[in-house]
Amino acid sequence: MKKSLLALSVIAAAASANAATVYDKDGTSLTLDGRVQSVFYSGNYSKAGEKDSSIQNSARFGIGGKTQITDWVAGLGYAQWDATDGAEHKNFDARDQYVGADFGEFGVLKAGRFLDSTYSVEAATDIYEDAAGSVQGKFNGERRGGQLQYTYDNNGFFAQAGVQTAQDNAALVGSEYFFEDDSYAIDSGFNGALGYTIDDVVFGPLSFKAGYSYVKGQTGSDVIANGEANNEFTNFKHANASIAWGNVESGFYVAALYEHASLKDENNGNKIVNHGYELAAGYAFDNGVSVVGGYETSYYYKKNLADGSKDHKAIVHRIPVFVNYAMNENFNVWGEAGFNAGSNAGADDVDSAARETVFSVGARYTF
Repeated sequence: MKKSLLALSVIAAAASANAATVYDKDGTSLTLDGRVQSVFYSGNYSKAGEKDSSIQNSARFGIGGKTQITDWVAGLGYAQWDATDGAEHKNFDARDQYVGADFGEFGVLKAGRFLDSTYSVEAATDIYEDAAGSVQGKFNGERRGGQLQYTYDNNGFFAQAGVQTAQDNAALVGSEYFFEDDSYAIDSGFNGALGYTIDDVVFGPLSFKAGYSYVKGQTGSDVIANGEANNEFTNFKHANASIAWGNVESGFYVAALYEHASLKDENNGNKIVNHGYELAAGYAFDNGVSVVGGYETSYYYKKNLADGSKDHKAIVHRIPVFVNYAMNENFNVWGEAGFNAGSNAGADDVDSAARETVFSVGARYTF
């Protein structure tokens, strides 16, 4: 039976789906993974360049290693990069980079650069390519260095706990929103997520998850010493919850996500808020074809801390549709569209593409 890559191509890194083991001896292994893709974007996509429809190519490459230290723990390391992702075709940017320890059924501990614990909640609706994600990933959607994270996922229970250490020029809020530079001076922080999955409820597993992230900003001389493009802030808070039913790889799948995120800047006397929800439903056929559609609503505003007034208000309503055909485990093609469902993105600070209908067609080889 062919296996749909709907989830594997978007939610998981290529490493988890098609990593090739190039060395495995005496308890030590080395894996390589990656992908190459070309996508035609309609002119309303920011990825298409200067509002001109075009084909854009990108690639991804990762390398991982694991070595058995004792009977109960293995050391691991992983690094992954995005290559030529963007209209300039000259980028080579780090994604995940970490070292850690795998304790088998007792969990995994890792330190380095990756998404914090709230992403494990967002993954429920992160099943598209580019036309969706009006809420998840907009705030707190970038990988950050300086993290320590423990993950336990066994017997239906899921738990994740993380610590954020000081970082300069870290991403917190998408640059297309309220600031020119998504670059912040982080002092410290913590994050976590909890979940439980019930196996085989009618047509598949039923999963519940909730997460929270708190980041404290550097202030005063710390920020000044770090140079330009390093925005000062007081704190950042991010809470979310999701429910998913079924399996995106086979049969029916439905999911819902709610998010609330805010960045407080007492120095400038305001707080930036983003909250909303995403709904998704789809079906993966045995022949490799998967179809997903959904509805997304996201609210943005800037609140004056002194008088409580709000400005830069915007409401985004979107309908994403995604059709994917996995010809085999290595090659898939897709078509995707995103429709405006009544967005009122009146402020220039919010992506104007929210008011546009966009579509794309792509092909990917994963190795």
